Formats: sequence, C-alpha cells, structure tokens
Amino acid sequence: MLATGLLLAVIKEGWMSSSLMLLKGSVCYGRIYKGDFVVEYRGDLISSEENERRLRVYHDALKGFMFDFIWNGKFWSIDAARDDGSLGRLVNDEHISPNCKMKRIIVDGKPHLCLFALRDITSGEEITYNYGVADCPWRTKVSIFLNH
Repeated sequence: MLATGLLLAVIKEGWMSSSLMLLKGSVCYGRIYKGDFVVEYRGDLISSEENERRLRVYHDALKGFMFDFIWNGKFWSIDAARDDGSLGRLVNDEHISPNCKMKRIIVDGKPHLCLFALRDITSGEEITYNYGVADCPWRTKVSIFLNH
C-alpha cells in the first residue's frame, strides 16, 4: 500500500507513482494489492454552474468525462474531457464486480478523486470501478426480436 505521505507527494508532483506505472490504458501490468492507490481521475475542478455551461456546449462524446460529487456541501465536477495523458479518465465502468473504488481525498484544501484497489488485481486484468449511476446506456439490456 502506498504510504499516506508518499500519496500526497505523488498528487503534488503529478502522479508518478509506482501503481500508475503498472498501468497502460486501463489494464494492469504487474500486480496491484488490495488497498493500493491506483490512479487519480484528473481534470478541471469546476462548480456546478460551470458544469452546466460546459454540458451545453460539449459534444455528447465529451459529456461522459464529467465526474460529479459533493464537497463542503456544494456540487462540484471534475471535467476530464481534455486528454492530458492521465489514465484515470480511461477506466471503465463495472457495476457488478469492480476491482477499484473511487475515494475523495483532500490535498492542500482541494479535493482529488482517486481510485484504490478493492482487491488484489493481477497482471492483464482491466481496471474498473462502479460509476455509481444507474442510467448508463451500456447497462441496459436490449432485446432484439427477429420477425421471420
């Protein structure tokens, strides 16, 4: 497990942790242990008002990169629509058996959304977490009836 002091240093220095180096895309290369820091969901920290403004102008493909949360009694978002090379924005949803959990940590008075391993993750395994919203279109089962 990444020690708290090292985790804070990693956040401040741009996420050059050993856990991050184990990732390429959203697949684990190496081994990540239960409780380990995996990756930060990085982007612009924006207010709910700015979130609404951006959602009006963004193409539908970019809207899925908004991560909404409550902090200090207000709604905030991390907007990861801009590809800055970080990997947290590429981690996929898995609502049945995710291997990571998103946690909010505060560093220098600002929130950071970080994924931590829920269990040991083996090499070659996809990194996943539960997005927490029930209306994700890929979760809907579609029945196709063929008329012959």
